[in-house]
Amino acid sequence: MPHDNDSKDRYNAYKKLYIVWSVGIQLVVSLLVGFGMGLALDRWLDTAPWLMLLFIGLGVAAGFLNVYKTLVKDELENSK
Repeated sequence: MPHDNDSKDRYNAYKKLYIVWSVGIQLVVSLLVGFGMGLALDRWLDTAPWLMLLFIGLGVAAGFLNVYKTLVKDELENSK
C-alpha cells in the first residue's frame, strides 16, 4: 500500500529531526550546566575564572559523550 510506505517515510523523517534537535539541546544544556556550576563554585571559593573554565570543559565533554551515545544507539536501531 502506498499510504503505509508514506507514513513510514514520514516517521523516519520525524525520528531524524528528533535526533538532530536532541543532540543540539544536549550540547547546549550540558554547556550551560557546566558554566553555572563553575560560576557558582568560583563565587563561593573565590577562584574565578578557573573552576568556571574547568566545568565548561567538563560540560562540553559530557555533551559530546551524550551525543555519541545517542548516535550509537540510533545506528544500532537502524542496523536491525
